Amino acid sequence: MVEIAKVMNVTKQSGSEHCLILLDEPTSVLNEAEVENLYKQMRKIAAQGHAVIFVSHHLNEILEVTDRIYVYKDGTSVGSLDTRDADEAKLYEMMVGQSTTTEYYHLDRQTAPQDDVLLEAKDLGLHGIFKHVNFQLHRGEVLGLCGVVGSGAEEVCEVLCGDEKPSFGEIAVRGRAVRFRSPKQALREGILMIPKERLFEGIVSTLSVEDNIALSNAKQMAKGPFVSGAAVRRQAKHWIGELRIKTPGPQALLRQLSGGNQQKVVIGKWVNTDADIFIFDEPTRGIDVGAKIEVYHVMNELVKAGKCVIMVSSELPEILAMSDHVVVMRGGRVMANIDRDTPHFNSEDIMKAAWGGELD
Repeated sequence: MVEIAKVMNVTKQSGSEHCLILLDEPTSVLNEAEVENLYKQMRKIAAQGHAVIFVSHHLNEILEVTDRIYVYKDGTSVGSLDTRDADEAKLYEMMVGQSTTTEYYHLDRQTAPQDDVLLEAKDLGLHGIFKHVNFQLHRGEVLGLCGVVGSGAEEVCEVLCGDEKPSFGEIAVRGRAVRFRSPKQALREGILMIPKERLFEGIVSTLSVEDNIALSNAKQMAKGPFVSGAAVRRQAKHWIGELRIKTPGPQALLRQLSGGNQQKVVIGKWVNTDADIFIFDEPTRGIDVGAKIEVYHVMNELVKAGKCVIMVSSELPEILAMSDHVVVMRGGRVMANIDRDTPHFNSEDIMKAAWGGELD
């Protein structure tokens, strides 16, 4: 908010001169109250005669605060329209080239979770953060983990992947109790977490695309003490094509790529392992709608191959679209366990549980 406040201050100092303000993904690090305040300030400076260009991947934000919308895809304008004539479905179709429904991704997968349990949390807790967390994760299943800020959902995943040690309770992998001291130990048991903070945890920006992708399994491409450059390049080309990573080539430095394409590299790096249990933490944060489809496709392919996925997301539509089962948390407690084929599997009931309401 500090940088945004500086921008707002410029408009005050401009006197009678009108300013053009460019806001590029300004809400990505703001909470709900701060987003509302930003909208208020944007409307205020627009009413003073200043112009604002607002760049966002969140269609609801675009519809909430703009007067006119320009849609770009792959660096090319694909159309424009007045906001009053737009809705999310129309914008989505312009961006992706196809319509969407909340069922699209799940039905496209056309697989059902299997009976065998790969991961189980039994009365899991982390002192002062969360307690009494219970759920099972089956082979071929996507489990959505969601809640409002401070729910404890992300911390649950940190315990599952070995970043934090549980204070009490038990983690069972394939029916066997385990206790991790590090993410490396969790990975040995087939549990892998793909972090949301790609710049700090997911990538090495000074290395190339191919080197970043190879970091997760360099040993498998080694010939004696050396890593095969040809194998590294083949692997990188595979994931560049699979995820449609927009890059000048495998040897391009990762810092040259957009944030969305960096995120795809992170995903390509980590799914290129022998893990069976993948934890995606805000996997589509900061990427456009087209890139989201490619991320969903990767998740679908994982479960088709008999893997399982835990997805932490603040985007309720993708939780509903992708998940077979949803665990809703609030204040460190599980408020609801909801299966897809139950009446409570809808946005209204999930939000009710997330805000502390009880479901019938």
